[in-house]
Amino acid sequence: MKYIQVALLMAGLIIGARDLALAAEIQFYLTDVPGRWFDTTPAAATGNSLAIVAPGTKVNFDQLVESRHTVTGLIWPSAAEANPAVWQSAVAQNPPPIDQPAADTAHHEVTLTNPGLYVFVCKLHPYMLGGVIVDSDHTDQSPLGPDGTLDIGDQLTLLGPATATEPVGTLTFDSFSDLGLRLLRAFFIVTNTANWKDYTKVNSIYQPAYPNLPVRVYGATVPNGPRGPIVASSLHDEIKKKNFDGGVIEKQKKPSIKGVGEVWVDTQFELTQGKLPKFPGTMSVVEVDSLFPDRNWEVKRKIALPLQHMNNGHNMWTSHDTRQIYQTEWHGTSLFVLDRITGKLMQEVQVGHDPAHVMTRVDTQQVHVTLNGEDGVMELNRNPKTGWLTPNSATHPPDGVISMRKNPSTGNPTQPHAHWMGFDGQTMATPNANTNDSTLYNFWQNQGLGRVVAQEPAGALPIAASMMPDSSRHYVSNYLGHSISVMDANGLKTHDISLIGGYDFIKGCQTCVDNKIGGLPVQTPVSPDGRFMITGNTLGGTISIVDIATNTVVKMLACDPGCHGVNFGAKRPSLKNPKGGYYAYVTSKFANRLIVVDYDPNGDGDASDAEIAGGVVLANDNAPHDAAPNGNKGMGGQGVLPVPNVYNGWVQELPIIWKIQLTKEQRHPFPSAE
Repeated sequence: MKYIQVALLMAGLIIGARDLALAAEIQFYLTDVPGRWFDTTPAAATGNSLAIVAPGTKVNFDQLVESRHTVTGLIWPSAAEANPAVWQSAVAQNPPPIDQPAADTAHHEVTLTNPGLYVFVCKLHPYMLGGVIVDSDHTDQSPLGPDGTLDIGDQLTLLGPATATEPVGTLTFDSFSDLGLRLLRAFFIVTNTANWKDYTKVNSIYQPAYPNLPVRVYGATVPNGPRGPIVASSLHDEIKKKNFDGGVIEKQKKPSIKGVGEVWVDTQFELTQGKLPKFPGTMSVVEVDSLFPDRNWEVKRKIALPLQHMNNGHNMWTSHDTRQIYQTEWHGTSLFVLDRITGKLMQEVQVGHDPAHVMTRVDTQQVHVTLNGEDGVMELNRNPKTGWLTPNSATHPPDGVISMRKNPSTGNPTQPHAHWMGFDGQTMATPNANTNDSTLYNFWQNQGLGRVVAQEPAGALPIAASMMPDSSRHYVSNYLGHSISVMDANGLKTHDISLIGGYDFIKGCQTCVDNKIGGLPVQTPVSPDGRFMITGNTLGGTISIVDIATNTVVKMLACDPGCHGVNFGAKRPSLKNPKGGYYAYVTSKFANRLIVVDYDPNGDGDASDAEIAGGVVLANDNAPHDAAPNGNKGMGGQGVLPVPNVYNGWVQELPIIWKIQLTKEQRHPFPSAE
């Protein structure tokens, strides 16, 4: 149950754009309500997450929520002219206007003076966005300047990419550029639920509505042309010209080859009658192996846990016998244990702030939960008879939490997100969102008490980790670095894999793989046979496929807005691939479909023929539920868990009822059978 009640304190916020111009300060409330995470007064046509102010305005940030958040500058006006053709290591010279050292619930504030666009982000939950436009010609009469435009700024700075000497740097770019317009598009999709892609609206055109406001941006109207101020009569029209959107929403086809078992999806932003909007989220269970064709590839159950007020359920794992599902709540403090067959709650365990991901340890069946709002990973012991969990405070006093800092007494909290466990239970790798590094932890060292063996730089805002099937190396996706770091067996980075290769941030794709870009990557697991790594990319709305043998991007597929979660599940054998192989299941935050990727249809180890095999609409009012969906239906796809678990180490622990449904190659995935 929740012990902290949320009050949004909306009194006094209903003021107009003219009042904003006169005010010496404005207020943002950080909330857990989807699309309104940074909530302020609507200004003109800009919505609830963007304010227009005069230079010198103080911006206040407060939160009265169950979870912890940060307020960090993501985009801000460049303090000085910079070469827009190179990545800048300029944080010291041009720092973000605000950057909390750790997630908390304290009051924060910043005074903005330089004209242009400011975007703020929570480093824990990087879809949480709020924005302020400081207009250089702001007057008391209008939110627009004398020339009738809003000043977006000359050049803007984006927090993010690493350099040879800094794990975090910045990128300076023209406000009128491909990257600039992509980022503006993303902001108005993320912060407006009406702009999310709804696959129940078959045959309609997907065209988000951007503010129909005149803006003043800077850049060249043609490639290699002269730079200068550009007055655009409509921000909506300028973004629309890029053809990012506008396609027909097609009816989803079912994959022709069945999967094995079922797939659980965290539809994290779905609202239900049993919970207030401040407690969003359901689990949507998809049938992928039904004997009845009309039921296959359909949502067969919705679980909201209304009595527990499950808050943004984010990621899942299963017990080795597949009897229990472990479910985190990213904006809360609990881990939930459910009976997989009935969907009923068995146990709620208080684990700490912002539990993000959960996995089991192969050799002990212990459960490990990353605390994204704190410094470590909680270890829980499992009762083999009841399936109940208890924090392992005996080994890791006082509360069972293992610090991910090499020296726990110094430095900022790591705030780990999507960790990965070794196939033999020996190791664990965490991406540390707050310290821009990755920790490699060894459970078998220090007389079995475990220790951090490495905490090494990765890239900007590491968000997800994965491992080779033999734990010989691990990978870390860097959300603001637009890359994947390759870490060796000792936890040291050997190199980065760029996910925006061939992309010119002014002109767009030049030599991109399949003419698509990655960027803002999230989950990035390695296939059970160790051949491919697949990543969901938020910036490009794409799925990238990396060939592990060469560590290069070999294929890019189209995804949906907010492409996020990826996980592998077994695929039934076919004439084309008698060994069965695997599907990659992909979710997206701002769309309501599950994408089924057949990345190697004939099992020859070549992903050039990778394809989207089909999709499942995650909105289903007819599915049995514990609370009826009543908003954002099927939206917020993030954590995705195929059952049975077919990764090396876990697949060998499956009950016989699952093993007999797998091919020889799927039961022994690594090394791959030739």
